[in-house]
Amino acid sequence: MAGKNIAPLEEQLNNIKWGTHKIGDLFTIHSSKKRFDANKVKLTKKGYPYIVRQSTNNGQKGCLNENITLLNESNTISFGQDTATVFYQEKPYFTGDKIKILQPKDSRFKKTNSPFFLVAIQRAFSGSSWGAQSYSKKVISKTKIALPQTLDGDVDFVFMDNIIRKLSESRFRELENYLLATGLNNYILTDSERSALRDFDDLQWREFILDDIFKKTETKKLSYKAKDLPKQPKGEFTLPCLTSSFMNQGLNYYAPRNGATILSNVISIPSNSDVYRAYYQPNEFTVLSDAYAIQWKDESIELQDNQYLFFVACINKITDLPIYSYKNKLGGWKVVKNKHILLPVNANKQPDLTIMGQVIHALQKIVIADVVEYTKQHFNTTPKVVELDNQHKKIQQAPIMVADPFERYKWNSFNQSICDFFGGNQTILVGCYKGKKYRDWIQTHNLYNIRLGKTKGSMEANRELFDSTTLLILYELGKPNKLNAYQITGHHEISKDELIKMGYPNKKPRKSYMAFDITPLDMDLTFLVEHHLIERLVELNAGNAKGTPVFIEP
Repeated sequence: MAGKNIAPLEEQLNNIKWGTHKIGDLFTIHSSKKRFDANKVKLTKKGYPYIVRQSTNNGQKGCLNENITLLNESNTISFGQDTATVFYQEKPYFTGDKIKILQPKDSRFKKTNSPFFLVAIQRAFSGSSWGAQSYSKKVISKTKIALPQTLDGDVDFVFMDNIIRKLSESRFRELENYLLATGLNNYILTDSERSALRDFDDLQWREFILDDIFKKTETKKLSYKAKDLPKQPKGEFTLPCLTSSFMNQGLNYYAPRNGATILSNVISIPSNSDVYRAYYQPNEFTVLSDAYAIQWKDESIELQDNQYLFFVACINKITDLPIYSYKNKLGGWKVVKNKHILLPVNANKQPDLTIMGQVIHALQKIVIADVVEYTKQHFNTTPKVVELDNQHKKIQQAPIMVADPFERYKWNSFNQSICDFFGGNQTILVGCYKGKKYRDWIQTHNLYNIRLGKTKGSMEANRELFDSTTLLILYELGKPNKLNAYQITGHHEISKDELIKMGYPNKKPRKSYMAFDITPLDMDLTFLVEHHLIERLVELNAGNAKGTPVFIEP
């Protein structure tokens, strides 16, 4: 359906006349009325948007309640001077440091056509990287961008409005169809799904040898080499090929279907890689090299998608670990088949496929809830029943006790140079201490502790990261330039009584903590200071300004 809608739009774009314009001819460029220091402001849930140089959430770090005379105008574009991040700002807003305001000179500029301007500006500065340079008003003003134009040379605002509206409608229809096809348009948890989440911690688990429940799928060896295959479907090359890559679930090349073993509804695992991450492959593909596929042995039971996804998560707990690499290989199925995985079991001590499917489907509903509601509002197909705050109350009708989530990021949230510094393939913990007493205690005992239990800031629900975390970067609260590195050699739970006996600086510690055993490392961290690692974390989430621990994982 979407393809039929898009084709005419692509044809219109190919036939449109384009013209170049200096940004300064289209916008008045000026500095923010007031730059607020992130370390000195109190972010709130309500108020006016606080726009900084981050690349996510439309540049908004949070909200501020400050003097409204210091607000910048609505219907403008915010421009990060040293990040070249540009966002349309529909409402008045405050800003942090190094933000330029692009105020339109033409009254026809508005939200509906702003995406054209944003993309054009982003393309003009696409060669820049985080912190590479700070673009001045003069440089921004002289930079040229390409926009659709009328026959008389004017910017074609009418065309831009129409094309954005049609593209938006097409994409929303595509999303709506997907939600309907998958059943995710209904995000209210059923009684069984609520029960599955509520009782998850009380499930009975048992170890299974992978070879007892899965078997390797035999495939014909292909004569192609990856470097000789296209990365996009082309001619007869339409069948996705599996390699050891962890990008795009390992499917980054295309081969002819003729002569290939075509697989689907299986789990793929690399056999020669730095990352041994399993994936569920619901669609047709073939194996090219350095990877293989496994399938459920019991032919009397056909696994559903959500059950496969649960198995993948369990398999990755024993394969997707930082101890495995090209140097220290996990190997192929001959090794992996002897591994043990933990699975929830039923009364017969067999894998409880029903519970597995219910848990995954419930989690999908929770994740998709806001997307569904947004789609409904966009098309106005159903009345708005509840406000956003009540959506989450509906999801949590059952008394499920969940601690506040702690901060967790992927390496792709960061500048590539920062990823390269750490290798981008290991999990690190970025921690914080408050003052000399805490620093001395950490160094004396070679321990760094984080909260457990059902309390604010707890990391209880994410224990799977503890085993794979190998490095601690520690800084002093409010002093992001003071960094130290430690090797994490182990971890163990520690109680508040034990901490008190060890002279812990906080006289009223929480009930339970996870303590990481650490050894100081002699690392030059100047690079991280210069590339503002801690500031980046604060910009990604305002909570980090209070020293919230952060895990960064592959």
